[in-house]
Amino acid sequence: MKKIVLILFALFCATSAKAQTPHSAALTWVKSSTPDITSYNVYRAPCTGTVTANLCSSEGTFVKIGSVTVPTVTYTDSTVTAGGLYSFYVTAVCPSTGCLNITGLESVGSNHLGVSVPKDPLPQPPGNLTLTNVVRNSTGANTTITASWTDAPGTTTTYSVLSNGNLVSTSTAFSTTGQYSAVWGGKVKPGNSITFRVCDSAGCVNRGL
Repeated sequence: MKKIVLILFALFCATSAKAQTPHSAALTWVKSSTPDITSYNVYRAPCTGTVTANLCSSEGTFVKIGSVTVPTVTYTDSTVTAGGLYSFYVTAVCPSTGCLNITGLESVGSNHLGVSVPKDPLPQPPGNLTLTNVVRNSTGANTTITASWTDAPGTTTTYSVLSNGNLVSTSTAFSTTGQYSAVWGGKVKPGNSITFRVCDSAGCVNRGL
């Protein structure tokens, strides 16, 4: 039975908005020239070395991960993981009655194909953080700050009050609409400068009061 030649590998990632991004490896091969074969078996091993030019430098133990019936010459492995290294090969399978001039029911393996699955991209930071309004009302040491800001919907922001650059209070705010507001009340030494700061994972915006 002639060996099969793997000729194509394709990789694809689903939307990165999900906590775990599904990946898959699509294999395509040239059909066996032996008559009467009924199916193909697909084998995979972890690549414990490096993948260069579709070849793995050090392969682990191969196990059968699936099969397809003739005339199908493609198989998609949807169990690969982001950043994983793998090696694949395919065999041709005869019916129990055997193939023409063939002894045994399964061919030797095709060439091995090394695969490097890309890592998931880092999430994009939120943007458009803007302080829209900050008002300070003070009576002696008693101070009230009313603030509002906008950011990307679904972002957790941290807002802080600083007196002469020293942190007085901090808390978080979350909004599904992108509109945020907070009221802070406390004591600040008269004459001290006050800064209201809002931060997200992309950076901070300050307003001196």
